[in-house]
Amino acid sequence: MQLTRISEKLKRIILFNAERGESPFSPPADSGYFSLVLIRNGTGTLNVNSQAGEIMTYKITAETPMALCLRDGETVIGSLDNGDVYNIVFSPTFINVNMRPAIMEQGVYEILAETYHLFRLAPFMETHTDLKCIDMTYEQMDNYFRICDAAVAAIEEQDPDKCWSCRIRANFMDILTGLEAQYTHKIEAQRDNSLTFATYRNIVIRIHGNLMHPYRIEEVCRHFGVNKNKLQKIFRRYSGLSYYDFIKDARLQRAQSYLAFTDLKLSEIAFRLGFSTEQHFYRFFKRESGIAPADFRKSTVKGRKEAFAKLQMAAAGDPGCYATQA
Repeated sequence: MQLTRISEKLKRIILFNAERGESPFSPPADSGYFSLVLIRNGTGTLNVNSQAGEIMTYKITAETPMALCLRDGETVIGSLDNGDVYNIVFSPTFINVNMRPAIMEQGVYEILAETYHLFRLAPFMETHTDLKCIDMTYEQMDNYFRICDAAVAAIEEQDPDKCWSCRIRANFMDILTGLEAQYTHKIEAQRDNSLTFATYRNIVIRIHGNLMHPYRIEEVCRHFGVNKNKLQKIFRRYSGLSYYDFIKDARLQRAQSYLAFTDLKLSEIAFRLGFSTEQHFYRFFKRESGIAPADFRKSTVKGRKEAFAKLQMAAAGDPGCYATQA
């Protein structure tokens, strides 16, 4: 499959190209471009070549949907039969202009990411090839395919509203949030491969995929075959929070990302996170964060610009450092 169909509109705002087909085998186009390969089904063999020179072979079966997270300079070679695949080529600058590999590799980026709600793109930046492959459920993969379908439709819309690119960015951020959570769980599973942790991980995946209509605890208990007391103990053990406090925290973090990296109206953010009204969302956000949403957006963007301006001065001569916008 050749990734040749990129909207002229989207080229101007940089850079998100999603192409659906039967084969995922186009590498990131140029230096600085990453690639997310979503494989819903198919059978075959893939060889992933990492920046570190590792070659990892994956046997693809119809039973296990999976994602491959590739950064610039990494490729995947192989073939699939009867595959249903999305290949998303993007620049991290689609999320924020300062999210460039040259900056993300610096130790100070971790501090900036924590302070200004930046994405780490951990599975893409990972040097161990086996950790760049994320197993998924069909429910999760179907959700990601719907997000990609909506993005492609929005790109091809002749007369989009002015927030169309922000909406694509927000949807893509939803995918990245899920991937980063699963990457963390994959590492933790190397230390704890218990059924209890697997239950917690699978519930968290469902939560991140459905913040608009969070599952009631009774539904989760029925689905996973646990009682309420055990479920609450599982969440307190692994997250330090109760089930509903975990959902509340996940909603707050997602709202912070939307405010920090998009111009979506508060009413749309409220809708995406399942609040009945904008006012309800406003009260929730101010209560949990101590600051009004609009003030959070303004201060976060301002602080991020200033922080990266200082980083730019400290890294003179690095073409990956920009602070003209954030």
